[in-house]
Amino acid sequence: MEHQLLRWAASRGYHVAWGPLSVLGAVGADLEARSATGELDAAFARDNLSFFNVEQAAAAVGRWTVLLVAVPRPAHLVSFIVGGERVEAILPPTYQRYRPIFEDVRQDLLAHALPSSRVELIEAPLKAVASRLGLVRYGRNNVTYAPPFGSYLQLLGYLTDADLPIEPGWQPREPCLLDECDGCGVCEAVCPTGAVTSERVLLHAERCLTLANETAGAWPSWVPSTAHHCLIGCLHCQRFCPANAELPVENSGVAFSEEETTVLLAGGEHQGPVWDSIRGKLELLGQPYQEPMIGRNLKALVDAQGAERQPLHDRAGRGALLPRLTSESRGPQKARGASRTGA
Repeated sequence: MEHQLLRWAASRGYHVAWGPLSVLGAVGADLEARSATGELDAAFARDNLSFFNVEQAAAAVGRWTVLLVAVPRPAHLVSFIVGGERVEAILPPTYQRYRPIFEDVRQDLLAHALPSSRVELIEAPLKAVASRLGLVRYGRNNVTYAPPFGSYLQLLGYLTDADLPIEPGWQPREPCLLDECDGCGVCEAVCPTGAVTSERVLLHAERCLTLANETAGAWPSWVPSTAHHCLIGCLHCQRFCPANAELPVENSGVAFSEEETTVLLAGGEHQGPVWDSIRGKLELLGQPYQEPMIGRNLKALVDAQGAERQPLHDRAGRGALLPRLTSESRGPQKARGASRTGA
């Protein structure tokens, strides 16, 4: 069973790791300790980590094996029409089809890697679990990395009753940083909101741009107007990271018309045929019923595009970030393939 699983992963360009259910207990204990000391912001933990329950996960399918899969993912371009010109906004890796990929890979596991076994989805902090299994290492930006993907990956978590070997006396690994992080500081320097700091490894998630633009409502005061560069999420610390190669980018296949773009930017009542079309396209992007948030984020991108800003360069000389929006005259869209050099 082990060899079949490893062959399956290699044939698809995935990485896999597994361990006993006790790894979830180690992750849960770590989160509790960090919460107790205040290292984890209480509001962030309540809103983003309350789903994780070790006992509930164990009871769901019995005391079986925890299986993690790392899948390489590209960023995606989404096009809009602003002022008569087509502009492209970037959607970072994992957003498009985030949830469906869990089920796609589960079915693939059942059909080709773990036949006659049970494989169930697990709700858990997957970065923490994957690091304890040795599948990934952390960057100082609190993003996880696995060669050769770098940080451009999606972690998938499952419980299975498959007969996968676990060494006697197995112990979860201690989370560790990339070697490249030693003496680096690039992510701290380029973080636009001060979420990455030198006094601790754990990200100040409550100040992360990703949290802000995934949360509806007015922008927090700590988000600079020039910080916006993605339709949702953030890529500052990953694009500059010396441990990453070039960001792979593909076309999402989703294009908003000028009327749809105008309506999104204006907001207002989310009713009528135009809104129905917008919702259908947001569904394809993995953002169903997020019209107010996406409209707000798009407006921030358009405004930031017009703001004067000096290009940023990391010390490795990798040049400016991918433009917040790329524009070109209206016309047939050119096909864009994935671009990856060892990522």
